[in-house]
Amino acid sequence: MFVLFTILFSCKDDNDSISPYVQVEGKYLSSYVVSTPLGDIDYVHTLEFKSDGTLYGEDYATESGKDEILGYTRYYTGTYTIKNDILTLRFGDVTSMYYENDVLYLPKEDLRPSEGQGSTKNYSIHESYSQLTHLFICDSNVNCAPPEIYVKVD
Repeated sequence: MFVLFTILFSCKDDNDSISPYVQVEGKYLSSYVVSTPLGDIDYVHTLEFKSDGTLYGEDYATESGKDEILGYTRYYTGTYTIKNDILTLRFGDVTSMYYENDVLYLPKEDLRPSEGQGSTKNYSIHESYSQLTHLFICDSNVNCAPPEIYVKVD
């Protein structure tokens, strides 16, 4: 009887004992399409989380539907915390382009350090860490874009 009791009550969901930092570890992707006179461009945003609480992100452009990177708009490092299914990203070093003269992207080496260090973004965690949704407050008198959704790709 003791053996049966031990078997029944020792089996629990393995995800309950796995650290949220281990569960979120990996690469997440979000993208949207922009129509330009030269054709459609996919703007891709990546977030790569390490289980030690650090992250690396890149924002870049590709020809719509293609994988080859045409250029970058930003890349950054940072840290994150997880509490109650909310992931808070804190930006560290941010390198980005300055939007001038209808330039849509630049070679990575032409991006420059920019402000943003220490700023934060919050994301809700969904579907067993397979999806993150950017949380922001949009005033009722403002026409806001839909929330940015990141999907885990590895």
